[in-house]
Amino acid sequence: MTHTFSSLIALRPRELDAVLAAGATPRFSDLIGFEFRGWNVFGDPLAATVGTVMGIQRFAKGFFHRGAGAPDDAPYIEGYNVKIERGGSDEPWANKGGGAPIRHSFFRVLRAGEGDERRGRNQQALLLDYSKGDPRPGFFDGSGLRDFVVHPDPDIRDLLLGKAYMHIGPLANVAGYFVAERLRHHDFQGPVR
Repeated sequence: MTHTFSSLIALRPRELDAVLAAGATPRFSDLIGFEFRGWNVFGDPLAATVGTVMGIQRFAKGFFHRGAGAPDDAPYIEGYNVKIERGGSDEPWANKGGGAPIRHSFFRVLRAGEGDERRGRNQQALLLDYSKGDPRPGFFDGSGLRDFVVHPDPDIRDLLLGKAYMHIGPLANVAGYFVAERLRHHDFQGPVR
């Protein structure tokens, strides 16, 4: 089955788990230099209501590589989130406030199978580790998040499916899922150090 952004955001968590388990590992070069429009898929009605009220249903994720050499040879790449205006899944993705992107919640992207937080989960997925972001986010800006990301279809490189876990100490709970689709190119190389 060929998946699309619209078809994936309509699935239930159990169905998304099956797609994630069968997903393909993204290459770093599939991600670098692009921002992806994202849609959070919440597992229950309460979470959906809270997410809508907080304005986190829609977002964008971007990816960059600070190092020299080919990104696919790098031990990791980095990324960030962008605040997006509220709206439906079929409305244009506009930066919050209508101006330049507000980049926040930086994370490090680890290769498939790497990372202490896996605990045997999602070995074929990239790990987006917010605790290793630079600059490091605060608790309310995602430092407890760990996202596992795959391509739902191996031949469609502009579509991603993620499963987010919130880590608080030794506990890890599923925070939800997200679907992301390539939106635009960017030339951001990371915050100035």
